[in-house]
Amino acid sequence: MATSLVTIALLLSFLLHPYLANAILILFLAAVMAIGWFRGIGPGLYAVVVSALALDYYFIGPRYDFAIAPEGISFFVFFLLSASCASWLAATRKLQETRQRVHFDNLFDNGPEGIMLVDYKDHVQRINREFSRIFGYTSADIVDGISLNFIVPAHLQGEATELRSKLSRGESISLETIRMRKDGSLVHVSEIAVPVSDGQQSFFYYLFRDITENKRAADALERAHAELVHLSRVTTIGELVTSIAHEVNQPITAVITYGNAANRWLAQQPPNLDEVRDSLGNIVRDATRAAEVIERIRTLLQKGTPQMSPTDINEVIRSVLNLLEVELRRGRVHLKIELAPVPFVIGDRVQLQQVMLNLILNAMDAMSTVQQRPPILTIHSSRAQEFVLVQVRDTGVGIPSGQAEQMFNPFFTTKREGIGMGLTISQSIIEAHGGTLWADSAENGAVLSFKLPAAGESHETN
Repeated sequence: MATSLVTIALLLSFLLHPYLANAILILFLAAVMAIGWFRGIGPGLYAVVVSALALDYYFIGPRYDFAIAPEGISFFVFFLLSASCASWLAATRKLQETRQRVHFDNLFDNGPEGIMLVDYKDHVQRINREFSRIFGYTSADIVDGISLNFIVPAHLQGEATELRSKLSRGESISLETIRMRKDGSLVHVSEIAVPVSDGQQSFFYYLFRDITENKRAADALERAHAELVHLSRVTTIGELVTSIAHEVNQPITAVITYGNAANRWLAQQPPNLDEVRDSLGNIVRDATRAAEVIERIRTLLQKGTPQMSPTDINEVIRSVLNLLEVELRRGRVHLKIELAPVPFVIGDRVQLQQVMLNLILNAMDAMSTVQQRPPILTIHSSRAQEFVLVQVRDTGVGIPSGQAEQMFNPFFTTKREGIGMGLTISQSIIEAHGGTLWADSAENGAVLSFKLPAAGESHETN
């Protein structure tokens, strides 16, 4: 190849030399560079030697002799150095491009993510080993085929088509979705797609990571967390069983009393129907009260996935205070309720009730051992810009220095019988609702606060 190209350069030089004296230099340098690019340094240097001999013999005086006149030495040396540099540069550049291509191919084929290259018509151009492992396709199965037909389930075809339109407009895509294997099974993947161009047409790189196991682990963790949250509610209700029994027993006792009274009024001659009617009304009222207590308890104990819906946080607070009414009286707690008109929040009512239950019970425990000041529990709600703020303030023992952050660590507790999960669970619930929960020291006691994103306009609550 080197001999052929140098020969062609020589023939062209004969033709052009009468018209362009410097054409010989350009033609021989072009031949040397071409050999260096396509065949490497060795053949390139061979082409330099052959070109130098041809130039000396045919164009540097004395012509048709390998001797060089003194006036031609500088030209010959210049050509020799220029041709050597040109050949070396061309060969080195080609070698670097080859190494980069090999390096790229290794990265493509052995990358930790599945990679698929498609053209602007969605024809698959290339896949790597990890792609084959995830989806089960070989290059022979999928190359030149339409990618959407291979890996996108039927119910996600519309979404995938919209994503392809975004790629065509030069946007990148990143999402977690479901794709289909060769055997028809589904796989959860993290998918990233980026458009590239070679200057003439567009291509799209797709990167896939199999996150099926991560998804299963996350689902298992979510189920375990839900079980822990439910267990915490059951444990809390168990601790309040005496108060709950008392609260249920009061209306039931009243129902019995009014029932007996109604019988006596009926036994009179003539029956006192007005008193009977009053007694029956009282029976209905107290039976309804008992049913409401039982319903509140049943709601708190129910299991299930969180039901996120617009929720009145003030109503949540009042429902928990109703449940703790007897407990608050027993502890002689003076209750201050400061509930401002606030927007709804998007949340699960039962889980938010659990948070309030934990915070109020913690405050009551903190005040139970303090003798030098009366137990005062203040429940405050307000709007704080785009959030709804709720604060539970007590006059208890306060927060020791350095424990404000530790309070939310799992199993950290200052109670003799506590397991240290109440505040941890409460914090996880609030964070799952997009909010934050924190603790502050007060002059006499502590303040536990949480805020949740507001969902609508302010409204009054009764």
